[in-house]
Amino acid sequence: MWQYVQTAPSTFELRDAPAPDASDVREGELLLEFQAGSICGSDIPKFRGELDPDNPYTGEPGVPLHELVARVWESRAEGFARGDRVVGIVAESRGLAEFIVNPAEFVHRIDNALSDIEATVIQPVATVLSAYSRVRGLGGRRVAVLGLGSLGILFAKIAKDLGAAHVTGVDRVDRRGLDASFGLDQMAVTNTRSWARSLIEEDRADLVVDAIGHRQEILADAVTATARGGEVLMFGLPEDNYVFPMREFFRKGLSLSGGTTQDWPKYLREAEEYVIANRVLQEEYITHIFSVDRIQDGFELYSTPRENRLKVAITASGR
Repeated sequence: MWQYVQTAPSTFELRDAPAPDASDVREGELLLEFQAGSICGSDIPKFRGELDPDNPYTGEPGVPLHELVARVWESRAEGFARGDRVVGIVAESRGLAEFIVNPAEFVHRIDNALSDIEATVIQPVATVLSAYSRVRGLGGRRVAVLGLGSLGILFAKIAKDLGAAHVTGVDRVDRRGLDASFGLDQMAVTNTRSWARSLIEEDRADLVVDAIGHRQEILADAVTATARGGEVLMFGLPEDNYVFPMREFFRKGLSLSGGTTQDWPKYLREAEEYVIANRVLQEEYITHIFSVDRIQDGFELYSTPRENRLKVAITASGR
């Protein structure tokens, strides 16, 4: 089977590897055949060669890609049969291979309402729906999203669809052409620190989403931008330890939520319904598609934020 390995930071090498078979599939697992996938911002540090203490698989075969659409080749899990099409997350980010053994609890069986490429949108939508389940209802509230990359733009759209009264997006990349399609009422093309410190009290948000992560300063800006009694939702991946503005957080009476998706079947099912109902996610969200033999080009494009790039999808078609 084909398989990609990073032989150096930001460098993929195609290899021929033995394919797993039925004997490699344990109870509760599936043998999956890659159909399509998409690149996530959390894949990029691994692509650049950084070691993640929570996912220390950088440089190992198939890493890094975890957003997958696949066909079931062998099943030892209830509810799945050979030929089923599934969408979900690949354990340990080992998705860059023709065949993958994966726990069934991380995937959801889908029908043919969406193409393989369109179905790649389901997994990121599931993570956003899961994240919003941790906060108070969005109806009538002011929401601000820090970072309007491929996940941040989903936070904006889904917030509006869940009843938010006003949605603001903050990003150094000018994405004002997306406002009508993705529920943005206002956009600030600047850094989060300048924006947060420019706000007067009545302009602060009831809920601020950190969709950038990786820096404690971003979370501090989220605290500054949140109105009294409001909430901060931390979605962007954190580093190990943060210095946190506890005095401001405490005096404002804020709440902080964060965490990873726990119930994948539930949120993948809800996400499938949402994507089917929202044509814009099928037509405008995926801006670039690469065949898997151009995986290097896909990751290099995704590594640099730019105005005309949202989600990058990978397809096995043509191999």
